[in-house]
Amino acid sequence: LLHQDLNTIVPYSWRRDERRLSRIVGSDSDRATELIASALSDDDYYPSLDESLRQFFATTAQYLVLGGPVTYEIDLLYQKDASEGASPEGFRLELIQPGTLAERDGQPIQYVLPALSPLTDRDGMHYVALDRSTLVQFQLPSDLQMPVRDLVNFLKTANVEQGRELPLVEQTMTGQSSFNYSAYQHDQRDLFARVTEPVGWNVRDLFKEGQLEPLGVWRQIRFLEFKVRVRDKILVDLNHAIAQIGEEMQLGGAQIELGGVPTLAT
Repeated sequence: LLHQDLNTIVPYSWRRDERRLSRIVGSDSDRATELIASALSDDDYYPSLDESLRQFFATTAQYLVLGGPVTYEIDLLYQKDASEGASPEGFRLELIQPGTLAERDGQPIQYVLPALSPLTDRDGMHYVALDRSTLVQFQLPSDLQMPVRDLVNFLKTANVEQGRELPLVEQTMTGQSSFNYSAYQHDQRDLFARVTEPVGWNVRDLFKEGQLEPLGVWRQIRFLEFKVRVRDKILVDLNHAIAQIGEEMQLGGAQIELGGVPTLAT
């Protein structure tokens, strides 16, 4: 559920006449807009910048919150018959799948299928060497990293333990146990509420019973604030990558700006 709720970290525009959510600023913004929109999209057709950014922000936020730091590799694209020293025609930001990135003798590597590389480590696992200068890492704001890690670990444990109370419920029905299911539910809601408080997520109103309405509104605002902060940090890291790519591709100092989205000020 948390994975799904992070899908709208950049909101959708519902009306056709609404202003665009994003734009590229810089001296060559038209060219940069086309290149960036294509680079961030998983679609084969030419996407809009808004849609490409929405996809990228959602995917990155989901991996960040549920798995930790996320790394992308800058892949510069050249014409098939390009001569040595030619400028790239485009670029991609390729996601390094979590769990496949490591270091070997100070060199970043990615574990891959045997068919993709003959190189192996001491355990016989196949890998490819990566160029550190092409790697871009995205992280949560520093003060959110530990609370989010604790929340995700709790949710994973809760998922594993789900249903363990059912035998006790059955024993209670036959008089073999004094297990109080109502008290169990109350304690469960209280525990979820306390663990999720730092980010404001309401677990799809799991603990709404007995909750005062102002607290429910506060949690909605707190979760929106959390999403805004994650979105803004992704934007900072993405613009850093765009600046690095722009030096190679002469993108005229291109940077991404968002508009018409919730901010910490509004």
